[in-house]
Amino acid sequence: MKLDELIAGMDVRCVAGGEHLGVVRICDLTEDSRTAVPGSLFIARSGTQLDGNRFIEPAVQCGCVAVLSDREEIELPMRSKVVVLVADDVMQVGAQLAERFYGEPSRSLSIAGITGTNGKTTIAHLAHQLIEAAGIRCGLIGTVEIDDGRERARASMTTPPAVELSRTLATMVEHGCKAAVMEVSSHALDQSRVGAIRFDACAFTNLTGDHLDYHQTMAHYRDAKARLFGLLKPDGIAAINIEDDAADTMIQACPKSAQIVRCAFGESVRIDDESIAGMTLTMNTPMGTIESRVPIFGRFNVMNVFQAVILAGQVLGRVGISIEDQRRAINEELPHLTLPAGRLERVESCEDDLTVLVDFAHTDDALKSALGAIRSVLDEDAKLWCVFGCGGDRDQSKRPRMGAIASQLADAVVITSDNPRTESPNRIIDEIIAGVDANDKPKISVQSDRARAIGYAIAHARAGDVILIAGKGHETEQICPDAMGGTRSVHFDDCEHARIALRQRRLESSNEVHEA
Repeated sequence: MKLDELIAGMDVRCVAGGEHLGVVRICDLTEDSRTAVPGSLFIARSGTQLDGNRFIEPAVQCGCVAVLSDREEIELPMRSKVVVLVADDVMQVGAQLAERFYGEPSRSLSIAGITGTNGKTTIAHLAHQLIEAAGIRCGLIGTVEIDDGRERARASMTTPPAVELSRTLATMVEHGCKAAVMEVSSHALDQSRVGAIRFDACAFTNLTGDHLDYHQTMAHYRDAKARLFGLLKPDGIAAINIEDDAADTMIQACPKSAQIVRCAFGESVRIDDESIAGMTLTMNTPMGTIESRVPIFGRFNVMNVFQAVILAGQVLGRVGISIEDQRRAINEELPHLTLPAGRLERVESCEDDLTVLVDFAHTDDALKSALGAIRSVLDEDAKLWCVFGCGGDRDQSKRPRMGAIASQLADAVVITSDNPRTESPNRIIDEIIAGVDANDKPKISVQSDRARAIGYAIAHARAGDVILIAGKGHETEQICPDAMGGTRSVHFDDCEHARIALRQRRLESSNEVHEA
């Protein structure tokens, strides 16, 4: 694409090489100088740790023919003929460039976005399943995986950078997708990664303490989340959890003409019956009342299912599916829904005498929801175990809160390491224990080695008990300190270690039977 066509109408100004605008052809966009090739346009975006302007020279040396920066004066290699573009908001303009370069793929898709502290991954996966059940090929972008309509790949972050995001949406269109569901993180909203996309449907789950190492204040965190609703199409729909204190901020950010579905437990959705095997729900939706059994339990999952249904219905309507066919497809799929990896994922087999669940809960609110959900369906004589830790180099304020929640809601707690990164695992554990009431401390055991912690809980649990292993969920590596003050990653999967411990428990039980 010719450079003058690429930037036409955008809030950019050319400060060098303007005579080449109609001649220079852009064959690639990149925010990483290491991936620059001849014909690239390098977007010198400032990150949280590094300033992209520092990498302009190596990008040019790799063949970049144009640079987008927020600085009027930048140093270029000698005799360089690079076109220099300047924008006050490089991140927003970069997102617009990406959309235009890849052929405005978001305009060819009906897109639903989900934001909030907890529940994004579950809602995205459930909505994706419901849409595809209606025969509509749907892409998925989220924390666990990316589905481009043909292949699934593990995700490296919740919401990709703008260039990668538009490239992925373009691939979805190429693969025949008519819709896409995506998780939208507060980081992505703050950095305008989705700034060029307009959404047909949006959902807000909740707002609790997390990512304050980045946002600093809850107000900034809340306002970042609210930006998603400013990207909602005027005739779009917003499914907003009005039980959360931040709901009004999200509603106010929506276009005045948008449809607001106020999601509240007991009003818009209710549980008719529940067990650890699932629950029966009655949901009042824009498609009418839907009653169905779902193989999922937990009050927080009630809202997840409900909001997924709202998003799926809107997306299906946008691609031409009638309300009758929407209801039929959704009703048929609800009893077959599956949760994403690491979200109350069951690990035990029919041979085991206890229940083991792995969940990504890594905030105090998420841990409270997960433990509360299990407690509500727990047999009277069973004990609830919780194995968890907190990540290093991240929001430290939630550590004592998580310690308090775990010790209040679980009968036995094993505190361990999560991803300590550059911090001392034992110091993190001490900060968790600081939140535990003195009366609850007899419940606490400490095993800093996560594998041993999982093994300890499974070995000491009684038949019928339920064990929640929280914090890492779908993650398959642990990030630990190295000897040089940095970090190293080692393979670690909670499910794998739980299965090993369960096999050992079965073996020991079998040996006891034989000895008797």
